[in-house]
Amino acid sequence: IVTTYVVVYNLTMHNDTSLRYLEMLQYLPVYPAKRSLSEIRSHLSEYGHSVSDRTIQRDLRKLEGSFGLYCDDRSIPHGWCWMKDAKRVDIAAMDHAEALTLNLAKKYLSNVLPLQHSSRINGLFKRAEAFLNSSQGSDLIKWNDKVRVVPATHEYSSPKIKEDIQQAIYEAVLREKKFSGSYLSRESQKPKKGIYNPLAIISHGVVTRVICTRELKGEVENLVRYLPLHRFKSAKLLEDPITVPNGFNLDEYLDSGQMGYLYDKEINLHLEFSLAAGSHLIETPFSKHQSIKIIKNELIILKTKTPYTETLKRWILGFGDQVKVLGPPRLKKEIQDIYKRSIKK
Repeated sequence: IVTTYVVVYNLTMHNDTSLRYLEMLQYLPVYPAKRSLSEIRSHLSEYGHSVSDRTIQRDLRKLEGSFGLYCDDRSIPHGWCWMKDAKRVDIAAMDHAEALTLNLAKKYLSNVLPLQHSSRINGLFKRAEAFLNSSQGSDLIKWNDKVRVVPATHEYSSPKIKEDIQQAIYEAVLREKKFSGSYLSRESQKPKKGIYNPLAIISHGVVTRVICTRELKGEVENLVRYLPLHRFKSAKLLEDPITVPNGFNLDEYLDSGQMGYLYDKEINLHLEFSLAAGSHLIETPFSKHQSIKIIKNELIILKTKTPYTETLKRWILGFGDQVKVLGPPRLKKEIQDIYKRSIKK
């Protein structure tokens, strides 16, 4: 924005003209949307700039080369806009898709992205909200009221994370720097101080986690951990660069089942569902490599290879008597033992 003011000021020595230029530049949208001369004249008039279409046309031609403006003259009336690759397109008027996208991003991505720590992004959020509340965005208000992200399981409330701690950890991840901090695990009575080597940020349901290795009391751990941010009691950015463990790949780490409380890297899962309970596996597969067999239009047999995790056990138990574990034997016995213990209680 500062650069824009300097460029505009150099174009003319008259402050009124400079302000008029800025109002036009901020009013023009990005191609393919456009504004006609009459629309631009009406907008300028609202801000106290009474000028003719000829003056506006002359102004736009003067700004065209410096700012990457474009006149779409393929239909009447002709319309002006910013070209898609214009360098200063960030001061262009917001369009419908941008406003709605920013509004939804603020609603659903705030937990996993450092959105609240950027004054620039917050400025964009305010512009989007103003656009949606204006006459131009009135139709989008209906759309915004009809879009929600709903979890497939019970929806928990998000734990509270101290803003300064979140900001320090996010900055460490983005800058690929280590951070010092104190962390209180479920098993400990007091927080433990350490040096953390952050590798990624993960949104895990309503919990935001930092994937990392750490150093406690001078000893470096090789184990990659997934620590909830809300359990950190302090965090301070360091200038030491992170060290990525040999062979570490974020997607491979997530696919391995580590975050599901891993028991075994891979098992041959064999389940029998009632038709009502298992039919969703046809439309939303359990995995890319599953095989499904329907028996007498009553039962669904699922076979697949998958990591053996606590999350898998909880998923199976959630179907109650609508599923039977056919294999592997270890999993079958564990599920049977869980039901036996629950009956005894």
